[in-house]
Amino acid sequence: MINLTRERGGILDRVWDKVGEVLGGVCEEAWLALDEQGWNRSGGTLTLRGGRIWTGDPARPWAKSVVIRNGFIAGLDGTTTEGRVIDLEGRLVVPGFQDNHCHPQTPFVLFSPQAPMLFACTTLDEVLEEVRRYVAATGSDRYPRFFGWMSPIFPPGVRPTRQMLDAVVADRPCYLVHHSGHEFWANTKALELADVLHRDPPGLPRSCVIHRDPATGLATGYTEESEFANTDGVLLRSVRKDPPLTLPMQALALRYVLEEFSRQGVTAIWTKDGDFSVIDVYEKLLRHDSLPVRTILDVCHTPFGALNDIDRQVDRAARLRMAGLPPGFLRADGAKLLIDMPTDTHQAWLFEPYADGIGGCGFPVFDADVRWEQARRADLLGLTLNFLAIGDRAVDEALGLLERVARENPPRRRRHCVEHAEFVRDVDVPRFRQIDAVPIFNWIGAYPNQAYQEKFAKIMGEERISALYQRWRDLIAAGSPAANGSDFPLAPPDPLAGMHVMVTGKNLEGEPSGGLWPHKHLSIEQALRTYTTHGAYARGEELHSGRVRLGYDADLTVLAEDILADGFDANRLGHVKVSATIVNGHVVYEDFSSKPKTFPPHPRG
Repeated sequence: MINLTRERGGILDRVWDKVGEVLGGVCEEAWLALDEQGWNRSGGTLTLRGGRIWTGDPARPWAKSVVIRNGFIAGLDGTTTEGRVIDLEGRLVVPGFQDNHCHPQTPFVLFSPQAPMLFACTTLDEVLEEVRRYVAATGSDRYPRFFGWMSPIFPPGVRPTRQMLDAVVADRPCYLVHHSGHEFWANTKALELADVLHRDPPGLPRSCVIHRDPATGLATGYTEESEFANTDGVLLRSVRKDPPLTLPMQALALRYVLEEFSRQGVTAIWTKDGDFSVIDVYEKLLRHDSLPVRTILDVCHTPFGALNDIDRQVDRAARLRMAGLPPGFLRADGAKLLIDMPTDTHQAWLFEPYADGIGGCGFPVFDADVRWEQARRADLLGLTLNFLAIGDRAVDEALGLLERVARENPPRRRRHCVEHAEFVRDVDVPRFRQIDAVPIFNWIGAYPNQAYQEKFAKIMGEERISALYQRWRDLIAAGSPAANGSDFPLAPPDPLAGMHVMVTGKNLEGEPSGGLWPHKHLSIEQALRTYTTHGAYARGEELHSGRVRLGYDADLTVLAEDILADGFDANRLGHVKVSATIVNGHVVYEDFSSKPKTFPPHPRG
């Protein structure tokens, strides 16, 4: 995967450096109160002029200046100015980028905030040495958690064991998260705390496998937990018995993570963290007038959950709406429903078997009656359904469920989504538009790192992998407003990097020449719309967001280069710098210097 977090200067390094700076003797709650930003309660007023403004509005696609008043677009191409005046000096302004699939809270759950990432470790000894060194230096971390170990550190047929970890940390629970986020490696103490050393917990779904020693029946320390591991997984439950971060600390750390989104021009997110407790963290930030992005929160309904969790979510979303918070910044009405799981663990649900002969055709997470009852209930109560569907059979199932709820539930305005949608059959392409379902892609799945994609092709087959590069254009051509997301922390929250992949088929170093697979290229404007106008449509907010139009929310991104100019080299897309990010009429990030863009390493491997 992409190593974005623990390289010096990477995202989480910057976040924890900031946290460390402000906590010198000041409690987190006090700092949140002292450092309120003023972004949410009232809108800002300013004027942008001296560049080009792409509005995203077919009726008026271009402007030369924009006036923002009290957080809304108040004028285009006028002669007067209001508030601060920003001279664009030829820069391009676009509607604010929207990252509609990300997990900003996950880093503070799945791994210890200051533990080293393990992406760069190429041997088992290197991984264990990183663990040993961190544990020896941080006695205060009661439950060390690490992220990023890679499968190739083990020879074929060998899997991690609890005894390997016990050799370097035996006095406290410890677990390591695989780079995919869907496999875990735990020591004995962690397995004991989770109460799974001797037996599986009741109701363990088949998509969660706690590997056991056939001779003793004891857990080996290797667990495959899949998508819900970061919301309701076996090992995560043990972390919750002794939360590593207080609520104010989570809010403080989250604010700094979200400011990293602002550095990339992101003004709105749709977070898939999926936990009721996460709502509390975002609400705290908003109460402190310091939420730098407009946010929709999904609650993930997992195999460990109950059907009445959907009713609980409806109640929580209603209480959030009535809490007297600044309007337009925080919703919790998205229900994340699981159809299948990732391909790298052979759990994506396919019509045809995996190319490597392992796993058959994959399988769904839930039985058919449970899938239907979840979808029916969530739609009936007015939630937005967001199906995680990766394999082609899973996508077909998600579309079928959406067609069925529209037939059997009372009529209402519906705007549901299918997340990932990596493998879509030709026959299913027009179904998205027919039922007004929005596909939300993650560009990291198609990142053209040759070693990774060739390994992926052995699992899926080259024909299916090649199709992964075609569906963006196919769906858009069929009239579907496909949207996009980063899947952070698996990839940087950088829309320009995502656009670079969609437009060129190359990685950020320009390789391979011509793209890794046959590639139906999107235009730059088409790719831009997946992060702006299409994103707003997916969120059901197209009547006040996603365009630079009179009366719309004043959420804008200022780019250092005009990526829509004739002659712009698309191979530069991923290297274009964001000069400013404006949310609710406030400049939440700016860097008008001539310094080049910096970003963490991107190659996936």
